[in-house]
Amino acid sequence: MMGLFLANPAWAVEDFMLSINSLSEYEEGQHSMIHGKTITLDEEPVSKVLISVYFPSGIIKTSTNSTGQFSATSPIPVEIGEYDIVVYAKKDNRYTSAEITYKVTESKTKKIQEPVTKTPKISEKKIELDPFSKMLQEIEKQKKDEIKREKNIKERQEIEKGRQLAKEDLQNDLKESEKRNEPNSPRNVFYRFIQEVDSSVRAIFWQQFLFTEKISQQAHDAKEEALKDGKSSFEAMKIFQQEAAVTQKEIMDVNKNLSVKYGNSTLDVQNMFDENGKLPRED
Repeated sequence: MMGLFLANPAWAVEDFMLSINSLSEYEEGQHSMIHGKTITLDEEPVSKVLISVYFPSGIIKTSTNSTGQFSATSPIPVEIGEYDIVVYAKKDNRYTSAEITYKVTESKTKKIQEPVTKTPKISEKKIELDPFSKMLQEIEKQKKDEIKREKNIKERQEIEKGRQLAKEDLQNDLKESEKRNEPNSPRNVFYRFIQEVDSSVRAIFWQQFLFTEKISQQAHDAKEEALKDGKSSFEAMKIFQQEAAVTQKEIMDVNKNLSVKYGNSTLDVQNMFDENGKLPRED
């Protein structure tokens, strides 16, 4: 009996994830099928996500429906072996991938036997081939087996080459997409914004942004490291939130140091503020 194989969900960004499933085992000659779903952190479906399924026999592209679901079938029947299938999901310059493995076994379907024509019985004695004839038969069989093996190896190599080229094309597309959207990155957008800010505080604004960017990057790296260590997506998100958290005191210290550094205040003035960032009241 063939069971259902579920792949661990993979996170693209903090707002949607991809999960896929398939049978864990197929028989030779069947078509393998991959099912999947994209949902938000609140388990809401994400529609119109572009899906690329990399089967050994070719690439199938589709998209998620209104319920966030999709399915794809291999272009040609599967052959005996074990296969890793990669699924890529992309929407609005955000993307992720998930991988699933299934194996293909020999078909158990019984062959239909052809009618056997009986011939008159000549002798009870079996006709045995001489040693030389047996040797020729064995050599011929070995030649056929070797040709078949070489053909299978060549076909596998061609399939693997096609998969690799497809992966490279996808990575190039993603790099080009990132390059095209570089002007709209948070850093560039904010930099254009502060050009309109008074020059006396422009440097402070920029350093505040760099501080926030650094914290966010550290949190992102911690989340990615947690996923590599085998933690679930929800555990990794908790780690991200913990690393991204900044206390009021940390923010006050940053602003205090920047105000002094860029001449907008003095250390004596800054030290007059209490731990809540307020000046003492004088009644």
